[in-house]
Amino acid sequence: MTILANLLLDPRSLEAVQGEHHLPLVLVSWAIALAASYAGLDLIKLVSKAQQARWRRLWLFAGAGIMGLGVWSMHFTGMHAYKLDFAVHHDPILTLLSIVPAVGGSLVAVALLAREEPSHTELLLAGTGLGLGIGMMHYTGMAAMHMPASLYHEFWLFLLSLFVAVGLGVASAYAYRLCRQEWGMRRAKTCAFISAMFVSLAICSMHYVAMRAAWFVPHPGAAPLPPTAESHWLIYLIGSCVVLVALLTVVAAQAQRRLHVSEQHEHMMRRRLLEVLSALHDGVAVLDEQARIRLSNAALEKMLGWDIERAVGQSAWKLVFAPNSEAFKGPLLRTLEKKGEWSGLIEAQHCGGKRFPAWLSVSRVTYADSEERDYVALLSDRSAEHMAQQRIRYLAYHDTLTELPNRRALQERLTKDKQYQNGEATLSLLALFDIDRFKILNDSLGQDIGDELLRQLATRLRRWAAEDIYVARLDGNEFALLAQLSAAQETAAEGEARALTERVLVSLTTEYQLHGHTYLCRLSVGMLVFDLHHGTMPAHLFKRAGLALLEAKRQRDGTPQLFRPELEQEREMRLTLERELRHAIDKGELSLYLQPQVDALQCIIGAEALVRWQHPVRGFISPSEFIPLAEESGLILPLGYWVLQEGCRLLGEWRQRPDCCDLKLSLNVSVRQFQQPDFVDQVLSAIYRHDVAPGRLTLELTESLLLKDPEGTIEKMGLLRRIGVSFALDDFGTGYSSLFYLKSLPLDTLKIDIAFVRGLSHDTQSTPIAAAIVALGRSLELAVIAEGVETEMQRAVLAGLGCFLYQGYLFGRPMPAADFPPILEPLAGETPPIAR
Repeated sequence: MTILANLLLDPRSLEAVQGEHHLPLVLVSWAIALAASYAGLDLIKLVSKAQQARWRRLWLFAGAGIMGLGVWSMHFTGMHAYKLDFAVHHDPILTLLSIVPAVGGSLVAVALLAREEPSHTELLLAGTGLGLGIGMMHYTGMAAMHMPASLYHEFWLFLLSLFVAVGLGVASAYAYRLCRQEWGMRRAKTCAFISAMFVSLAICSMHYVAMRAAWFVPHPGAAPLPPTAESHWLIYLIGSCVVLVALLTVVAAQAQRRLHVSEQHEHMMRRRLLEVLSALHDGVAVLDEQARIRLSNAALEKMLGWDIERAVGQSAWKLVFAPNSEAFKGPLLRTLEKKGEWSGLIEAQHCGGKRFPAWLSVSRVTYADSEERDYVALLSDRSAEHMAQQRIRYLAYHDTLTELPNRRALQERLTKDKQYQNGEATLSLLALFDIDRFKILNDSLGQDIGDELLRQLATRLRRWAAEDIYVARLDGNEFALLAQLSAAQETAAEGEARALTERVLVSLTTEYQLHGHTYLCRLSVGMLVFDLHHGTMPAHLFKRAGLALLEAKRQRDGTPQLFRPELEQEREMRLTLERELRHAIDKGELSLYLQPQVDALQCIIGAEALVRWQHPVRGFISPSEFIPLAEESGLILPLGYWVLQEGCRLLGEWRQRPDCCDLKLSLNVSVRQFQQPDFVDQVLSAIYRHDVAPGRLTLELTESLLLKDPEGTIEKMGLLRRIGVSFALDDFGTGYSSLFYLKSLPLDTLKIDIAFVRGLSHDTQSTPIAAAIVALGRSLELAVIAEGVETEMQRAVLAGLGCFLYQGYLFGRPMPAADFPPILEPLAGETPPIAR
């Protein structure tokens, strides 16, 4: 009843007092708790890993003992850090007995945490057992106090101290378990330290909360404690001993772990070495200094056909493992003696006689505790790699579709032929074969049919392969034939080359049966006769043969073309001209010339813009020379864009002049330019940029545009026609225009080609054609203008046919744009006639 009364009574009403803590000893008590807790928890890994039950019990009790001792030492230190105004003594028996609940609670915690997968119930029991052990130890130690005062406890703080002890104990158990799940047992030290932090907090928090709950009511007449110098040497000694024991425990645990790992390694070396070697796919053998086999694995037995039991103890040099072992024995032994290792690719041999490529590696093994030396030989079968390398090389030098040698193989053949020539003059033939209209075949019948044609043609070409004839597929639909010619003179060699090429061509152009389709193949052939001793690189040879092939394609008659130096010169000139034309477009070296267009009264109604190029070095370059080059190279697009911008700029200037504001300007538009997706936007942008009246602009198109994309052409013309732009069909009558599309086009003008105009004076067929064009224009309500009118007779004939719009030298030659307005000045204010 006294204990219950001491809990329920309010100690403040009894004039109770409390003591004060000595801060250094408080810190010492916490350090003791942390060290002991860490040491105890660190032993958990040894408990779970121990193979024998006696060792598990030993480490279990050691961990619980050191943790319980730490709890007790912390309480003992904390009690001595608590100072009262009267003398306090501790019953030695009861003080020593207070260690029992501390050890018991620690034993429960360590035993449960040492399990592999503790459940939540076990974790709660571990934390609760630890917390209750701490609490019982504390209050048992408090009961051991002898003093001239009565001890009272503040009830709520008393309960809080127990709750803190149990709560932090449970937290420490969960912290340790979570760390183990996250990091595994390899991080056991970190897990123990984190959990030890919670345990030390549980011990210290419980102790100092409980001391806060303790109140002391001095007995009447109790003598106050005389002031004396404090001495805590016993506390520091006990604390140091506990920390030392904890450290020794940690060291012992670490030593035990290392011993355990060492035993595991030794166990593996002794009992599992053969299993490890057996699992290897490569052959392994251990040899002594006399090359006698001490140990080998099953892979080596299978690889070489050895009997392992009979091979052990025999010299490897006396056993069959390589047919040429004596050839590399000397270098191998010397290298081993010097460097301690040797490796290389050898030809290994099975006892049954089968040979295969293998990689042999030999390394010297030295031992720290002995002067004895062994050698480890590793033999790896490289048959699969060798086959893969051969396959890779085959694919690198052969075409996958036709299995003929490819361009790279042919280049190396040229290089090899050059290296192995004996110095005598030897002429060779390089012929390139290109299938005509191959893309049309692919597009019409399908790629499978095209591939079949390539395979069949390759089969026919392969029949010509011989020691002095080499065939290849270069790329796409292009094949090559390289042959050594017997003739030493160039003229005779060319005749021999033509004869051989013709025979090959005949065999390649007979009918093909392609999945039920009969196809008559036509080829273009370019030939090059060359001498390998002239030092010409393979790339240069391909270039020259390619120029001959281009010439054959231009001829379109199926006749093989022999390379001529003029072809190379022409090609170089075209490339140079192309480069200079690109520069001329970028640097503004081009200019627009205007040729007047007149009506029946020979009054100027407009002009056609013509591009002229005044080269700074070459002088004037004819449009017939650079316009086809621009079409071929793609420069026609920037050139056409420049013409459009420059023409609209002139129209913008003319709009500000009364004498020019009513004139029209015709600009030629190429097929490629018109087919650009943004062509309409280009025209609109130029019109708005230069403030052009759209009705003054005429775009001249050619008949070939109708064959390319009639629907797209009509759509674009319609968009521009809506804003007032006019269209003229240039060179009408020279193409194959469909009258249906011609009727659908939003045209304004037909232009009679100059070829028909020039023939009006002497060609009886030109006049009916011109008359038909004029009649067609009238029926379609189109204006008709004749270009190239040079004589009065031509004008008169055209006028008689009903054509009253003209353009040609009779009315004015093309002139610079700046010179065009002055010819209008004599009759400014009205449309003037052109002066002859």
